[in-house]
Amino acid sequence: MSWTRALVLCWSVFVLSARAEPVTPVASSAHSPGETTVTSLQAVSSSSIDLRMRTGTGVSTGRTCGAGNEVTPSCASGASSDFSFHWVAPYDGAFTFSTRGSGTTYDTVVQVTRWVDSVVLGCNDNAGGTPQSSVTASLGQNQQVRVTVDGKGGSCGSFQLDITGVPSTCGACNTPPSPCHDPNGYCYNAACQYNLKPPGSACDDGNPCTTRDTCSASGGCQGAAITCNSPPSQCHYASGTCSNGTCVYSQKPTGSYCDDGDACTSGDVCTSYGYCAQGTRVCCDNGTLPCNGFCCEQGSYCSGEYCVSCSVYATDVTDPMRVPYCPTQYP
Repeated sequence: MSWTRALVLCWSVFVLSARAEPVTPVASSAHSPGETTVTSLQAVSSSSIDLRMRTGTGVSTGRTCGAGNEVTPSCASGASSDFSFHWVAPYDGAFTFSTRGSGTTYDTVVQVTRWVDSVVLGCNDNAGGTPQSSVTASLGQNQQVRVTVDGKGGSCGSFQLDITGVPSTCGACNTPPSPCHDPNGYCYNAACQYNLKPPGSACDDGNPCTTRDTCSASGGCQGAAITCNSPPSQCHYASGTCSNGTCVYSQKPTGSYCDDGDACTSGDVCTSYGYCAQGTRVCCDNGTLPCNGFCCEQGSYCSGEYCVSCSVYATDVTDPMRVPYCPTQYP
């Protein structure tokens, strides 16, 4: 971390009263907010500030200018400096992470990801027609997230991070019924509801033998079957089958015809190990290669796939088609 980054972080932590400190393990969901933090600290950089379970207005304030660019948000491009925070949901509910407060002075981008694996739960730029941002995510009690306050393009400035929550009587609405539903649902009539993702959205149908999986208009996830038509050798059948994401090809019977690529061999065959074994060498006595599998007679040469008599060119000994094995003088 650069000295500039370190100084900015220290100043921000002092202003916030949100101290960058090690996170202690959670004992159970029955502990008070002052006691509860979490066990897993995966996929988060050392510069993430621990907000624990704080909610309200101005949970964190600071200035991003001079900080590092550690996160690239999924909903905006640019190389802006950013701040990241570790936060734990105090109860089941829908939580809103916003920079729309009066303490924000620049065009922000807010992204929320799962702490354990960095899966994006929400990303927003320009909420409600403003240059500020707001992300709402449904979280379960004690669920950990990473909240990143970033900038649009290369913008930076002062920010105010507000975190508010609405308890859910449905529990944590963050288990969608399929990969083609939004990861964050909402509670309605005592049941979690999930909106469909737009048709064509990327998904994973769980089948390793498909590729380019996308969502349909009805919420189904389907991909194109992997085509297996590149056998490892000519001693395998050209068409294979996919197994657990890998193409498998059957061997041809031992003794099947193949070509070892050497024009001076004949009778090449496939072995039981799946490779082409070299056949009998059949180079002609004069050192020439076989012509379509046969040696040309003395006084002739191979033209393409046919033996041609040298006497054809007896009237024109300067003919460029004449090969070295034809006599230089003709009777």
